[in-house]
Amino acid sequence: MKYKFTPLFFLLPSISLLIIIGIIPLFPILWEALYLHIVATPVPPTFIGLDNFRNIVTDPDTGYYFGITFLLAALVLLTEIPLGLGVALLLVRKFRGREIFQTFFALPLGIAPIAVGCIWVLVLRPEVGPLTRLLAFIGMEFNYMASFWTAFIAILIMNIWRWTPFITLALLPALVSIPPDIVESSRIDGATFVKTLRHIILPTIKTPILTIIFIRLMDTLSIFDEVWILTGGGPGWSTRFISIDIVRRVIFETDYGFSSALTLIVLYITISICWLMLTIIKGGKLVEES
Repeated sequence: MKYKFTPLFFLLPSISLLIIIGIIPLFPILWEALYLHIVATPVPPTFIGLDNFRNIVTDPDTGYYFGITFLLAALVLLTEIPLGLGVALLLVRKFRGREIFQTFFALPLGIAPIAVGCIWVLVLRPEVGPLTRLLAFIGMEFNYMASFWTAFIAILIMNIWRWTPFITLALLPALVSIPPDIVESSRIDGATFVKTLRHIILPTIKTPILTIIFIRLMDTLSIFDEVWILTGGGPGWSTRFISIDIVRRVIFETDYGFSSALTLIVLYITISICWLMLTIIKGGKLVEES
């Protein structure tokens, strides 16, 4: 009986940290969300109830920012997961120079987000960028800030370049843990690579893949640093993802009330997606059977 609360004792530091940095700050945000509070004006905070939330739901610009954020998240997952899995399948096999390739392939993971944005600004800048010079050499003019789609594709490529190595390194241990005799037996039985991938490899690594989707989805919904450096939300406000919108409303417009309500909505959406992903990972059951 005296050991009943021992696990809770060891969890106490983590729980305390979660309460301090994760739960307590929610109360002033909840308070701000119920007020019209623009710091740059001399008007004191005015209680408006749920009007901030109502304005968010009816504001077409905010809907657009949510839309392009989820579009980026969907395209990131649809491209990075197959690419990461393909490279992981390649690295499972032994070949000359595999360790060197793996080292250089993983380098983007060690670069800070702001530095990633700076690198891609230099790569894509029309005046000095090597990519734009290469395209100009073959007769193509490219300016990634010319339109929404060029800027969006530049952000997508930058994201793929940085995070595909993470997916590869995360899936590699799962692929290595697959018993080789199972794969070899399928080959002896005449199964093609596609059938082996579909019926043996993917079901075996389903949980790691879902976990990676969960992590990458959360990262993409909160993307800010590299996009801010690369496009600044432009051209115009066409790549103003929801995280950029919140930061601009807080820092430049000093609209604390609207920003707080928007933050809470993003938090609610994120928690809902987390709950859904955890349900899928646990096979549709939120509580393990005893």
